Amino acid sequence: MSNRLQELAGIPSDVAALGKAQSSATTVTSRSKNINSIQEFPGAFENWFKSLGFQPGKISKSAVRSEVEKVLTKLGYK
Repeated sequence: MSNRLQELAGIPSDVAALGKAQSSATTVTSRSKNINSIQEFPGAFENWFKSLGFQPGKISKSAVRSEVEKVLTKLGYK
């Protein structure tokens, strides 16, 4: 998808670039699919979140919770 199409679809270019990099990183893709129990989730989430560009104090936990809730709802989780 071109950058212009991504923008029209409401996908920020940084998010699209991350998705493309993740989909082409076969080791990351296969290892991610192995995370399939709730016991593995906290560690996987921590590792993933630390890899993002957020810094403590620059975003609130309530803002993160709100966005996570929206995404989970969008994905069909109750």
